[in-house]
Amino acid sequence: MREDPRLDWGEAWTLGFTLVGFVVTFTGLGYLVDRWAGTTPWLMVGGVFVGAGSGFAYLATILFSRSGSRRDGNARGRKGGGPEAG
Repeated sequence: MREDPRLDWGEAWTLGFTLVGFVVTFTGLGYLVDRWAGTTPWLMVGGVFVGAGSGFAYLATILFSRSGSRRDGNARGRKGGGPEAG
């Protein structure tokens, strides 16, 4: 947790909008290809699932990389000069 909780809310909103952006983008691409190929609505429906899957995979990557860097930072901080170092 940070000193200013508004920063945490900002990150949460950013991640939420990123997920929605993936779904909307892939759904829109599916819609456009459906109109061009005449396969309505199958590629658009597939776009929803591909967008959701891609969005969740991206969010998991971001969240796991952030939690890993926090753990590494805490471990490095303990190695420094504390009463137990010596």
